[in-house]
Amino acid sequence: MVQFIAASLIASGFWMLLELGRFLLGGLGRQQEPAGISPGPGREYVERYAEAFYRLAESYQGMPKKRERLGDEEMEHIFQQLRDRQCTRCARQEECWGDNYYEVCRRTYRGLKAMEEGEEAVPEELKDFSRVCCRGSQYLQDLQEVFLKERVNLMWNNRMLEQRAAAGEQIQDTAELLKQMAERIYQIRGLKEKEFHRLEKELRYEKIQCQNAWVFCREEERPELYVTMRIRDGNCIQARDLGEIMTLVMGQPMVPARDCRLTVRGEYDTFHYVTDTCFQMFCGIARMTKEGELVSGDNFTFWQGDCGQLIMSLADGMGTGVEACRESEKVIELLEQFLDAGFSRDTAVRMINSSMVLQDHMRIFSTIDLCMVDLYNGTCNMIKAGACATYVKRGEELEVISCRALPAGMMQGADYESAETQLESGDTIIMMTDGVADALEDEKREDVLQDLILRTGTSNAKEYARRILEQVLIRQKFQVRDDMTVLVGQLWKK
Repeated sequence: MVQFIAASLIASGFWMLLELGRFLLGGLGRQQEPAGISPGPGREYVERYAEAFYRLAESYQGMPKKRERLGDEEMEHIFQQLRDRQCTRCARQEECWGDNYYEVCRRTYRGLKAMEEGEEAVPEELKDFSRVCCRGSQYLQDLQEVFLKERVNLMWNNRMLEQRAAAGEQIQDTAELLKQMAERIYQIRGLKEKEFHRLEKELRYEKIQCQNAWVFCREEERPELYVTMRIRDGNCIQARDLGEIMTLVMGQPMVPARDCRLTVRGEYDTFHYVTDTCFQMFCGIARMTKEGELVSGDNFTFWQGDCGQLIMSLADGMGTGVEACRESEKVIELLEQFLDAGFSRDTAVRMINSSMVLQDHMRIFSTIDLCMVDLYNGTCNMIKAGACATYVKRGEELEVISCRALPAGMMQGADYESAETQLESGDTIIMMTDGVADALEDEKREDVLQDLILRTGTSNAKEYARRILEQVLIRQKFQVRDDMTVLVGQLWKK
């Protein structure tokens, strides 16, 4: 029931985000206001949605926290069950729970504490319990049975509290995204009149009629341009062929965004242009599946967003085979969806972790190795949860970025580590799963692996990954004991 309610609330939040996004951006092509006027679709409504989700998240945060030990209520319940089982029909009930009440409670309580601490031997307080109870051996047996039941109840109660907290975190993150959307609504403005007339004039030479244009600035030096236009003579023209016109109008190199329509046709459509990046990254992969398995438990993605972010991600599901593949595949798919929807990398990792905790049938775990490169300035941000070290090669130097965090899904609170580094043209990023690192059985495997990476010299990312995996396999005598994946990204200035 908890999972259903949480999933319903989160799904409703994403549905609202989708509808709002369609209204704010997809509706630009239907606007009829003159240039210079913002669409202004109603920021207050978005803020109301955000506030509602904030309050709902607060109600989840106010719920009880999970406990590692039995509380007074559980202890009292254990005492009551023991009395009902052992003492109701006993002739000495009044004596034990009357004259010897404190002695019986003291011994029982200390015995429970010893069991809770995990002591295997029978506690001293219960060994000679027959002195105060004529059914001492049976009393001890029932005490252990009732204690185990209460521990199981506590475990399931903690599990439900974890799921509630995970649902609360996802609702909180949804509220944050709604708030960010509300703050960005008025960052969309109509193109200035002078610029709009120039755009109209330049497009007219190409027999294109421009209806309207908007500018959106995530950052001042990286404007994005939305243009609603159609071609008049019934032909069509590639959107990328109009990049020079957009560059002339904006004063910066502009290219079609990843989600931009490909061609300008006879009907009005809205086209999305973004500032061109300063860098480009070439990526390559090499992988091997464990001997005896049909599929690899490792999954990966290379993906470039509209805001100049190149994403390299690697997930290693626990174990091997189909189940491990499903775990890591789910992580990669969620990561792509969250980042594409506009969530920050930290929020995306937290939501993935909480969604794995919310699984009602079993716990699933997977490592997360995320690398985001800003292709405008070369900044590289990494997030690692249970993942192997990442290597950044700069000429003859090698930077090692390691992680001690646990895999996603193991704890209710997301446990991950982040790092940031500055890349230059020609730098190489090497990511891998533990199957590669553990294949080197030498005691100084880290030194061997670093030396292998430094000695691999090629400007082809795919070939770079292949050579590393090949050298590891040679040292392992081509025995693949675990799934092995190597990702390589090389940054170059345009």
